[in-house]
This record gives sequence, structure tokens and C-alpha cells, in this order.
Amino acid sequence: MWPRKRSHRPPRRLQPELDDEPLARALTHLGAQIAAQGNNLAECNDRGALTYPIEQALRDPGKDWDRRMHRLLVFSNLPEAHVLAGHWRTWNPASADAMLLQALAGIAQARSGGPTGDLSTTIALCRDAAELAPEDPAPWVAMLSYYRLVRAPGAQVQPIWNAVKSRDPWNREAHWQMLQYVSPEECGSHVLTVQFTDSVAVSAPAGSPVAAVGLTAGLSRYRRALSAGGITALAARRHWDQPHERALVDDALASWIQPGFLRHATALLDLNLLAYVLAKAARLQEAWPVFEATAAVAASWPWELDGAPLQEVQEWHSRAFRARNRRSPR
Repeated sequence: MWPRKRSHRPPRRLQPELDDEPLARALTHLGAQIAAQGNNLAECNDRGALTYPIEQALRDPGKDWDRRMHRLLVFSNLPEAHVLAGHWRTWNPASADAMLLQALAGIAQARSGGPTGDLSTTIALCRDAAELAPEDPAPWVAMLSYYRLVRAPGAQVQPIWNAVKSRDPWNREAHWQMLQYVSPEECGSHVLTVQFTDSVAVSAPAGSPVAAVGLTAGLSRYRRALSAGGITALAARRHWDQPHERALVDDALASWIQPGFLRHATALLDLNLLAYVLAKAARLQEAWPVFEATAAVAASWPWELDGAPLQEVQEWHSRAFRARNRRSPR
């Protein structure tokens, strides 16, 4: 939501809603209702109290699929998401959004190692939602996430990917899921990852929601080197000095912090990524304007890769602040 006010102050909390103020209000209202229910959430009979904030937040963006997907993902990661979706479907079994919330909540729980419920119903929920809302890419994105979770073969994944692209060509979440799917850690390889990122770089419009695909892949390569141990891990500190990796960072730094360039719902998440990479690349003076551009909004990822995310972002924010007035030797 540009223009954003740049901020010198460090973030005080993690904000999964980022700068989405209507979503923040919905989460606050929902949190108050959940707290009021206490341990009786599953027995709550007040339909509006629990579902109205979610229904309204998903309805308001209309066909802004990017904003809707962001809100769906934030709601689906709530600890109570599965219970809330169950309530919603009980009261409105024909709601496509309720089906999507239940499917995404189950996938989120499975990824986090929590109770998953019956994941065998996930694809059925997604397909039912797709029939009810044929224009919406979200059911297909949820299917893509599920197939990635179960390591489905490419023959199953490709039609789902095509369905997303036909509805929302630059869907950020779908591209993120595919980037992980084609990685060597999952169902792909280094070659497939390069082919995927190159195809996005060549065809995606400037400033699109998928602007961070290349830098995200670069971060994956960096983390892979660190995890390898030995000489490879030692050499990882020079990862961001390699011409290709440095070009990714330089290109992002030249454009992302310009007002109006990144307009998608999770632009601040991409700026957190850029700040993190600059910190790891020991480019703290250059990281400072990126931290300013985040408007003191901190996201868990990618800071959580190194420990408690809020502490990490606050520490690097302070280091970048101290470095901003440091003069380079002549």
C-alpha cells in the first residue's frame, strides 16, 4: 500500500498482516472473540462472532486475487484456523472460502508438524471450491500446495500450475510453491530451478508479485551451502559476491525501495527478504534504506532461518542503523 512512511525505528512485533490495515483490524476483532470464548471455542454457537471478520476480509478485495490470497494464508496459519473453518462450513456448507480455509489450514498444520486431521479430503475441498468460484485461482493454489506437500509427480502438478496461470499469471504464492517443488530438496534439481527462475525473470513484468523469485532462489542456494558443512559452508560467506548472486541483489536494491515499484500485498515481505540478504552479504550501509522502506514492519521469514525472528530483525536493524553514517575510506 504505497506510499508508505519510512521509519527509523526498529520493529516491535512480527506482523503477518504486513501493512494490510483491514486485515489487521479483522485479526484484532477475531482475536478478541476467540479470547472471549476461551476453551469453549469448539462449542461456540455465535456464527457471526467467529466468521464475520474472515468473511468480510475475504470478500472486500473482490477480484484482487493477490490481496485475497495473502489474507487467506494469514487466516489459515492461525492456531484456531481449522476449528474456525469447521464452524464456518457447518453454518454455510456451500461457502467456497470456508472450504479453502479448511484446506489451507490442514496443509499449514501438516507443514508445521501439528495435527493434520484428514488430509485426504483436501483435494475434494479444493475442487469443490473451484467449481463454486471458477475465476478464483486460490483453490488451484491450494491444490498446488497440497501436491507439493505429498510430493506428487509432475504429471499431476503441471495441470494445476496451468490452471493457476490461466487465472492469475503472476500469482506470488503459486510461484513460491513451484520454486520449492522444483528445488533439489523436493521433487526437482538445480537445473529445473534455474530453468524456472530464468523463465520468470524473462517474462514477468517489472514490479510484479513474483519479483522476489530470483532472490529467493539465491537465498536457497546460500542456505544449501551453509548446510553442507566443511569448506562449502566456509565459502558460503562469499556467496553474495558471486557475479550472478550480486546482480540479483543489485537489481533488487535499485528498484524495490522506490515508491510505487512494489505494489503487491506482500511487498513488505520481499523487502524483509532483501534486508536479510544485504545483512548476510555484509552490505549494512546499503541495507539501511531497505530497513527504512519496510516501515518498521517485520515478517517471520526469512529472519526465522537464524533464530528468533523478531530478535534477529531487531539486531540487524540496529547494526544497519549504526552503519548508515559510517564513512567509507577514501
